[in-house]
Amino acid sequence: MSLLPSTGDVTGEQEGEIQVLGVDEDGSADVFEALSSDTARRILTAIYDEPAPPSELADRLDMSLQNVSYHLDTLEDVGVIQVADTRYSEKGKEMNVYAPADDPVVMFVGTEERKTGFRDLLKRLVGATGLLFVISTLLFAFQAFGQPGGASDDLTPLELLTFPGLEFLLGGLFVLGLVVLLWVWNK
Repeated sequence: MSLLPSTGDVTGEQEGEIQVLGVDEDGSADVFEALSSDTARRILTAIYDEPAPPSELADRLDMSLQNVSYHLDTLEDVGVIQVADTRYSEKGKEMNVYAPADDPVVMFVGTEERKTGFRDLLKRLVGATGLLFVISTLLFAFQAFGQPGGASDDLTPLELLTFPGLEFLLGGLFVLGLVVLLWVWNK
């Protein structure tokens, strides 16, 4: 059972989209409770670093398998992690591999109107940032390799900083930062 909206939910959210959960909504207390433990947060961080089955997480974090399993169940119940794959142990036993949930979770304090505006802003920022990275990568690749006299293997890091792709990316991120500040100021 996931407390967060998923595909087909009446909220209209699609899988893989940012989920904004208000602190006063049903289920937010369960998410806070699941994340209130230092152990649960360490396990969640380890899963974000590298998805793994419970036994591997227990070894990496120097914890008991029972403790890790308990927190994995709790984190999965509130929708912060999910079973992403299955592996087989050396003895042939099937093991679930836990990974971060497909739907990123953002906890939000504020009115429903501000929450909706915040969700829309996050979606736009994620899309705009992705577009900036794609365009800057294309600019860099064209400048470095797509024309005569382009970059060679002997470029210094300082010379890489003068490429238009990086300048475009940094300028775009600066503008996005200004947009966020303007949004916050006007709310």
